[in-house]
Amino acid sequence: MNEKSNKISNDVKKIFIVWGREAELSRYLAQGLGAELRQVYIKRWGRIRLPVLIRYIAQSFETLSILAKKKPKAVIVQNPPVFAVLISYFYCTIAGAKLAIDSHTAAFSDKKWIFFHWLFKFVAKKSVLNTCHNFKNLAILEKWGILPAMVIQFYNPIYKEENLEQKMEDENLFNLLKNSKLPIMMVNRFANDDDWPTVFAAAALLPEATFFITGDAPSSLKKTIKKNLPANVYLTGYLPHKEFMKLMWRCRVILSFTLREDTVLWSIREIMALGKPFITTDSEVLRHYFGEVALFAKSDPKQLREKIIIAMKDENQIKDRIKTFLERDRDRWEREISAANKILNN
Repeated sequence: MNEKSNKISNDVKKIFIVWGREAELSRYLAQGLGAELRQVYIKRWGRIRLPVLIRYIAQSFETLSILAKKKPKAVIVQNPPVFAVLISYFYCTIAGAKLAIDSHTAAFSDKKWIFFHWLFKFVAKKSVLNTCHNFKNLAILEKWGILPAMVIQFYNPIYKEENLEQKMEDENLFNLLKNSKLPIMMVNRFANDDDWPTVFAAAALLPEATFFITGDAPSSLKKTIKKNLPANVYLTGYLPHKEFMKLMWRCRVILSFTLREDTVLWSIREIMALGKPFITTDSEVLRHYFGEVALFAKSDPKQLREKIIIAMKDENQIKDRIKTFLERDRDRWEREISAANKILNN
């Protein structure tokens, strides 16, 4: 971000609200918009895991408490869940503050959020700005008659090499990585849109590699996973972001897939920040944004194995393409952030 952009984005006091366990994508956007990120995620009360409804109620009160104390002139809120948007709208209406909504693809396409599109449309029409992450999402906003709306397609974050090279906290994971001839990482959460079964099957076809797959598996999947787990697949469990990036830094090829249509994955930006060859889902949206730098695969183990071999063979050329892409892409990012700040700061 250049000096001029920083000056613009700090003119107005802004808060970025996220109801979620992970907030790296929003953290980066908040930084660009000169907003203070506040992550509100209350999963437990002591040892008791809270039901979703109770969690949302608790997060509503916590969000209102933060906003009442901070008194921001503008609130940017991540959607979903749409209830975080509704609470932010309530504050902005009472306080006379501006509301901006940053909507992820799930807000448009997941069944549980499609049911609340009526509420999404209502608050979106009351906001001064609606941002989304790809042209397919933007087409939906425009069809709904929601203006102003714009795509903000993220730029890569910056990670310090000395931090990435630090020893990992998990000694077993660290030693496995150090001794692996071909470490491959899959960015994964074991969510409904994660294509880990295809990666398991591909791993069985590539025994010389070690596959490191992130994420906490829910209890409902553990028996299936154990039954189908190849010998060369290591499940890391949930990793704090610093450890997650250390893992990515040590792997030669990164896999980043989604079964959700029209989704642009934040992990691709993290992968490119490290200059790593990567394979992602063969979709129209991902080809549109990353066709110059990515390798693409369908949910086919044999095709995925072939693409991994190509990624290793063309590793240096892919790294060069990523570097060229990012040098050009910075100007696009600066334009989009400047346009968003102009609306929020007027």
